[in-house]
Amino acid sequence: MQESGFRRFLAGRLGERSIDSYIAYCQRVRRDVGLDLDTSDLSEVGLANIRRELAAAGAAEASARNCLSALRAYAEFRDGARPDARARVTGMQITREQREAWAANTADGPFNRWLDAQVRGEDGRLDAERLHALAEQYGVHRRAEYAHLNAGQQRMNLGNMLRSRVPRSAYETAPDAESSAPLAPPPLGAPIANVAISAPPAAPPRPDFITGARVGELLGLYGQIMDELRARDVVRTGNSPVGDYAELLFARAFDWTLAGNSAAGHDATDADGRRYQIKGRRLTSPSASRQLSAIRKLHEQPFDYLAAVLFDASFKVSRAIILPLDVVAARARRTDHTNSWLFILDDRLWQAPGARDVTAEIAVAAGLL
Repeated sequence: MQESGFRRFLAGRLGERSIDSYIAYCQRVRRDVGLDLDTSDLSEVGLANIRRELAAAGAAEASARNCLSALRAYAEFRDGARPDARARVTGMQITREQREAWAANTADGPFNRWLDAQVRGEDGRLDAERLHALAEQYGVHRRAEYAHLNAGQQRMNLGNMLRSRVPRSAYETAPDAESSAPLAPPPLGAPIANVAISAPPAAPPRPDFITGARVGELLGLYGQIMDELRARDVVRTGNSPVGDYAELLFARAFDWTLAGNSAAGHDATDADGRRYQIKGRRLTSPSASRQLSAIRKLHEQPFDYLAAVLFDASFKVSRAIILPLDVVAARARRTDHTNSWLFILDDRLWQAPGARDVTAEIAVAAGLL
C-alpha cells in the first residue's frame, strides 16, 4: 500500500482525521482479508467479494461500507498514479466534442427521455427514491451499494444497467405507430408483471475465428481484451477463468477426478484417493504478487497436496508445482479474523522438500486443449 502517496491524494478533498480513517480502513482490509491493495481487483465485482470476506471476518455492516468507500478512493488513486492512466483527481476529462456528441446521440435519446419522465419531478429534479424504485422493478437492487454516490452518479450507474434490462417496447415507438413520441412508460410502482417485457433476443452467432480457436488461443485473446479495457480505463482489473482453467489442466495432466462444489477443502482426487487443492494465479507483470487465494481450514488438513500454476498475462503456463501439505502449512500465514491462511508461491518453493515441478506436464495439457 502506497500510504504517503494516498495521503497526498486525499489531502485536497478530506480533512486530516478523515484521511487517517481512510488509511485505517484500507489497512484493515489489507490485514484482515490479506489483500495486496496495489494488485488486487478493486472493481465493483472485486469489492463485492471483499465485502463478503469482511463479513466472514466479523466486520459490522457500517464498518464494511466504510472499508469499501476507502478502497474505492484507493483504487482511484492507484489507477490515476499509473503513467498510462488519465488523471482522476478531478474526475474523467471529457472533451467538448464528446459532451456534444453524447447530448445529441444519447442524452436526448428515447431511453433517456423515458427514464427522465419516470424519475424526475415536475420541477425537473431527480428523485433518487423513484429512481431506485424503478430500478428494483427490473431486478436492480443497489440502494446500499450506491448510497455514498450523489444523485447524478446514481442516475448514471442505474441508467446504464436499466438500458440493458428495459425492453425497447417500453420507450421506443412501435414500427407501425404514426406518432414519433415514445410509448408511455408503465406507472411507477407497477408490478413487473404489468410491464411488457419481451423475451431476450437470441445470442448472436459466434464468429468462426472464435469457434475454431483452441482453448489456449481463446484465453490469450481474453487476456489481451482485458489489458486493452484496462488501458482504456473501462475496468481496473478483470475477473478471469484462472481457477477453473487451473483445475482443468491438472485434472487432464494427471487424470485426477474433479470434486463437486460441495467438497470441503479439496478440488480433486487421484486414483489412490489423495486429495489436491488446486490454485492458479495470472501474473499481469513480472512484479505482480504471487499470493494465492485464501486457503481455508488448513489446520484441519483438508487436502494432502497443493497443486498450483502460474500463468503469464496471456494465460500461458509459466511454472507449475505440487507441494506436500506440510510444506504449505509451514510457510502459510494465518489471518485470524478470516480464519484462513495466505500462501505466496515464490520461486524458492521449487527447492522445498517433496516439491514436484510439473511445469512440463501442465504446459502439455494446455497445448492439447
